[in-house]
Amino acid sequence: MKYCRKHILIIFFCCLTQWLFAQNIQTISYTIKDGLSSNSIYRTVIDHRGLLWIATENGLSRFDGKKFKTYTTSNGLTDNEIINLLIDSSGMVWAIPFGRTPCYYNITKDRFENEKTDTTLKAISFANTHREDVLKYGGIAVYNNKQGLFIIKNGITKAYNNLIPSNNSLPQKIIEYKPGQLFLFFDDSLRNFKNGKIIKSIPLAKGLTSAEIFKDKIYLVFKDKIVKTTLDDTGSIVTEKEKEYPFEIRIFCNTGKNLAITSVNGNTYLLDETTMELKENVYSKTPVRQLQEDKDGNTWLCTIENGLIKMQQKRISSYTDVPEMLQNFNTLIKTNKIIAGTNRGEVYVYDGLFGVRHIQLSAINDMDAWVRKIIETPQGIFIATQKGSYLFDKDCRAIKQSFTGVLKKASKAAILLNDSVLVMGSHSRIFKHNLNTGKTFDSLGGKRTVSLGSDKLGRIYVGSNDGLYRWEKEGLFNFGEKDNVLSYRITTIVCSPDSILWVGLGTDSLIAMKNDKLISIIPLGGSVPGNICKSLFCNKKGELWLGTNKGLNKISYIYVNNSIRWNNTYFGTADGLIGEQVNDITIKNDTVYVATNAGISYLPAGLILPVADIKTFITGINIDNIPEEIKSSYTLPYYKNDITIEFSGVDLTGFIPMFEYSINNSGWQQTDKIELKKLAAESYTIKIRAIKRDGSRSSNEAIVFFHIKKAWWKTNFFRIALLLLFFTGIIYFLETRNRQKQKAAITRVTTEKKMAELEMQALMAQINPHFVFNCLNSIKGLIYEKDFKQADSYLDKFSQLLRNTMDNAEASVISLKDEIIYLDTYLHLEKLRFGPAFDYKIIIAPGLNREKLFVPAMLLQPYVENAIRHGVRHLEDKKGGIVITAVTENGFLVIETDDNGVGREKAAQLKSDNHIEYQSRGMQLSRRRAELYNIQAEVIDKKDEKGNATGTTIRLRIPISLYP
Repeated sequence: MKYCRKHILIIFFCCLTQWLFAQNIQTISYTIKDGLSSNSIYRTVIDHRGLLWIATENGLSRFDGKKFKTYTTSNGLTDNEIINLLIDSSGMVWAIPFGRTPCYYNITKDRFENEKTDTTLKAISFANTHREDVLKYGGIAVYNNKQGLFIIKNGITKAYNNLIPSNNSLPQKIIEYKPGQLFLFFDDSLRNFKNGKIIKSIPLAKGLTSAEIFKDKIYLVFKDKIVKTTLDDTGSIVTEKEKEYPFEIRIFCNTGKNLAITSVNGNTYLLDETTMELKENVYSKTPVRQLQEDKDGNTWLCTIENGLIKMQQKRISSYTDVPEMLQNFNTLIKTNKIIAGTNRGEVYVYDGLFGVRHIQLSAINDMDAWVRKIIETPQGIFIATQKGSYLFDKDCRAIKQSFTGVLKKASKAAILLNDSVLVMGSHSRIFKHNLNTGKTFDSLGGKRTVSLGSDKLGRIYVGSNDGLYRWEKEGLFNFGEKDNVLSYRITTIVCSPDSILWVGLGTDSLIAMKNDKLISIIPLGGSVPGNICKSLFCNKKGELWLGTNKGLNKISYIYVNNSIRWNNTYFGTADGLIGEQVNDITIKNDTVYVATNAGISYLPAGLILPVADIKTFITGINIDNIPEEIKSSYTLPYYKNDITIEFSGVDLTGFIPMFEYSINNSGWQQTDKIELKKLAAESYTIKIRAIKRDGSRSSNEAIVFFHIKKAWWKTNFFRIALLLLFFTGIIYFLETRNRQKQKAAITRVTTEKKMAELEMQALMAQINPHFVFNCLNSIKGLIYEKDFKQADSYLDKFSQLLRNTMDNAEASVISLKDEIIYLDTYLHLEKLRFGPAFDYKIIIAPGLNREKLFVPAMLLQPYVENAIRHGVRHLEDKKGGIVITAVTENGFLVIETDDNGVGREKAAQLKSDNHIEYQSRGMQLSRRRAELYNIQAEVIDKKDEKGNATGTTIRLRIPISLYP
C-alpha cells in the first residue's frame, strides 16, 4: 500500500509539474495560412541579422517576426524540398535540397546562388543520400553514400572520392576538431580524416543513429541511449557519462541553449546537460523534427505536418477553457467575479472557477440592445444598454430597478459621479440620476452622447460625434471652437489622479488636457498601433492604459512644464491577447482585465515584456521600378530619380515594429515603404530605424546612400566650359574685329600713302614745268648777258636735278644721302637764279651713316622751297641764309630747316597770288605725308628781344625704325 501511495504521489507531482509548465508557456502556431510555404518543416536556423529561416518540403521560408517570405527554384534554389539548413562561420546561409547540389544565399541579390551561377558547386555530387555539416574553422562539408567528401570553403570546392570503398553508409556527424582535420562518425566507427585521406579508425558501439556537439562535448546517440564524450589531446574519444531512457530516441538536437530529445511517440523533452536527466516535457501534441531557441527565450518547433510552433513564456492569460467567454465583449468590470456585456443585450457573470451565468436583457440577437457600460455602485451593479438600463444587486442575480418602458433610460454612455449619482447619455439627451432616491434631474437635450467623463472637481465632459463638450448650467461648452482637433468624434474619456483629462478620438489621436487646455497630442499608428481609441483606464499617476483596434497599450508618462513626455508598451495577440480589438479595460488588485472582440484576457499590471533592439536591414531597392542589387551606395544618372526602398526589422518576441526614416539628417517620418519620386540631382543619405515595443528608437539603423548626378548641361564643368566658350567667343569676336579694324586701317593708310605718293608724283609732275620754265629763263638771261661760263654751270646743275627727279619719281622712301644731294642741287640752282640774295649750308652730324638712314622722297624740298620763296627772298636790309642740319636723337633722325627770313606772319602778307594754290598744296601734302609716316613736325617762329621776327625753324623727327 505504501508503494502504491508513493508512486501515486510521484505521478501527482509529475502531473502538477506538467500543469504548471503548461500554465507558464504559451504556444503560437504558424501554418500556410500565415504565409508559411508548407506545414511540413525540416529545420530552422537564425542568421546573423536575426532572421528565422525555415526549410520545408515546398520551398524555403524566411520570417522576420511579422511576415514570411518564400524562396523557391525561381529564386535560385535547386529544388523546392529543402531538407537541411546550415550557417557557416562567415554567416552564410546554405540550403540543402533533396538530391540536388547545395546553394547559398546572396544577400545583395536577395536570391540563392547555385551550380549555374557559381560553377565551383558543380564539383559536388550528392549521389543518392548525403550528410552535411558546418565546419568549425570555416566552410561546410558534404559526404555522400558513395564515400565522396566535399569541402566548400572560401569559394573553392575540394573533392575527395572513395575514402572508404568497402563501406556504403553515411556518417551521422562530421566534426572539425582541428583545422583541416575531421571526425566522421559512422554507425560503427569514428574515422579520422587528414590531408585528404582517412588516417585512423576507432571502433564504436554498433547502432549509432546520430551525434551532436554541444559546449565542446560530443553526444553519441543510440537507439535508447546517449553517451556523453570528449576528445583528448590525441584525438581519442573519452566517455564521460552514459544514460539509458525508457523510450526509443527519435530526435536528439542542440537547440542553441539546451539539448532536446524526442521519443518515437512524439514527446519532446529538454535534457539536463550535466546529469543527462530529462527535464520538463516541452511538447507532446505532435511529432517534431527539430527544436531551436532564440536570444529572446522563444523555442521554435519544426513539426512534421502542423507547421512551425513558437513556444514562449506566457505573458497574457485568457479564459480559453470557458467557451462562453470566447466572444466579442463590449464592456466588463471585475468584482469578485467577471461581469461582461455583449452587443446583443447579454451579460455573462464568471466566477473564475465553477462556471458562467448568462443574463439575457433583451430579445436574442437584438443589435439595438448593445450593453454599453457596466458600473459597480454602492447600491449594486448598474448595466446600461441602448434598450434600457438596469440596477442589479451586488451578485448580479436580481434586478433591483429597471429603466424600461415608460421609465426607459436608454444609455450610450454612463459614469458614476459620486456614491449615488449616475450621469447617463443617450441618443439625444444627457441627465443625472440619483440611485438612492430613484429620481432623474438636471436633464439637457439636443446632443448625441458617445462617451462621458468627469474630473476631480466633478465637472462633466461629454464626448459626441462632433467633438468634446463640458456640461455647464447654461448648457454645453464646445471645446472644438477653441481647438479644431477637439471637434472630431470622441470615443472615450478618463481623468487620471494628477487631474489630466485624457480624451480618445475616433480618428488617430489621444489628447491630454490640463485645466481644460490642450497640452499634448499622442498620435496613433506608430508607437501606439491602431487608429481608433476604443477604451481608456487610469488609476495611477503616470500610467495610462489604452485600448485600440490593434491591441492594448500601457502609456507611461511624465507631466513636466505643461507638456507630456511619454513612452508606450504594446501588447498584441502575439503576446497572448485573445482578441486584437480592446473594447474595455479595468484593473483589480494589480491585474488588468480587458474585453476584446474575441474574449477576455488578463495580465499583471506590472508585466514587463522583452524589448529587443531591432536590427533593420534593406530587403529591396527598385530604381525606376527595376529591382537592383542591394548595396550601401548608388551613383545614378539624372534621369534615374524614382527610388523605392523596401526594408524589414527582426523582432521574434511577437512585437510587430513600426519604422521611420530620415533623409540627410532631417526629421524622422514613419512609413512601411519609402517611395521617392523625381529626386533632384543631389546626394541623399537615407537612414531607417525601427520603433521598439516600449516606443523607444532602435540603435541599429540601415543606411543607404544615393548620389544623383546633374544633367550634363547643369554641371559646373559645363557651365565653366560654356562660360569659357562665351568669353572665347567674345575675345575671338573682339580680336577679329580688331584685326579687321587694323586691316582696314592698314589698308586705309596704305591707300592714303599710295594716294599721297600719286599726288606727290602729280605735284612733282606739276612742279617740274614751273621749275624748268624758271631755270630756262635764268639760263636765257645769262646767255643774253653773254655770261657763257655761268650759263654752262647752271645748265649742268639743271640737268643733274632733272636726272635726280626722274630717279626719285618711283620711290616712296630714299636714303638721306640721296635726299641731301637732291636738296643741294635744288638750292644751288636757286642760288644761281637769285644771285647773292641768300646763302645756304647743309650740316650733317659726324658719324651719321647717310646711306643707312631713310626719309620719304622729296619730304624736305617743299620746306626748303617755302623758306626761299616766303622767307629769305623778301629780305631788304640783310642777306638771307638757310641752314639744314641732320642729327640722330633717341631713335629719331632730326632734320631742321632754319632760315633768317621775314617770318611767317609777314610772309603771309607778301604771298604772290600766282603761287598760292601751288604753295599751299605743296605744304599741305608735306604735312599729310609727315602724318602718314609718323613724322613729328614742329614749326618754330624766331624773334629778337623786341619781338620782331628773325626767321623760322622747321624741325622734323623721323622714326629710324620705320624705314629699311
